[in-house]
Amino acid sequence: MDWFQIISTLGFPVCACVGLAFYVKYIVDAYRGEVKDLRQEHKEEISKITDALNNNTTAITKLTMKLDKEGYFEKGE
Repeated sequence: MDWFQIISTLGFPVCACVGLAFYVKYIVDAYRGEVKDLRQEHKEEISKITDALNNNTTAITKLTMKLDKEGYFEKGE
């Protein structure tokens, strides 16, 4: 079957709706793929930020303990 026979049998509006439905499905699938990739990248970024935050918390805790041990907080400096 060629396009002219399909259009003459079903009518132009029906063929246009079917064509647009396939186009919309293609666009939605492409968009979902992009969103999936972005979510994975975001998950990796958040993981790195969490690790950095935990490392900074550990460093600040160690510095606070050392300063407390040396009596820095008792002197009021």
